[in-house]
Amino acid sequence: MPLTPSPVVGKDCKLYLNAGTRTTPTWTELKSAINVSANLGKGEADVSARYSSWKLSKGSLKELEISFTYRHRQGADTVFDTLLAAYINGTPKEFAVMDATITESGAQGPRAFCEVMSLNLSQELESSAEYEITLKPTYYEETGAVVEPQWHEVT
Repeated sequence: MPLTPSPVVGKDCKLYLNAGTRTTPTWTELKSAINVSANLGKGEADVSARYSSWKLSKGSLKELEISFTYRHRQGADTVFDTLLAAYINGTPKEFAVMDATITESGAQGPRAFCEVMSLNLSQELESSAEYEITLKPTYYEETGAVVEPQWHEVT
């Protein structure tokens, strides 16, 4: 069933980790993630010349940075174990930041193979232990072709 047009509330959004391939994904929701951000940007190329008295810019390479807080749990936590191993080993993992369930028609958001760039532990006295995690797209090939980040929309 397609999504009903309505405001999107952060608690209803989803962050996913793919344990499968790009073409045959096996999505796991990161339910212990809070405060997820997917920051899209572009580099800037200076295209100024004497034909204008203004400094002119043109967008160049696109950028994506995904950051989130992960509530740490003692004991078995296979999602955290996967994130930690990806950080330690520099293993690319695919993530999707969606505005609804990833199988829901009309759900959308950025999807990319990323490397875990930071995994910072915070142990505040009156809060749960949390990791601040930063992901950035990385080089990844599947069946001989580079897999680039994309804006993913479920049809």
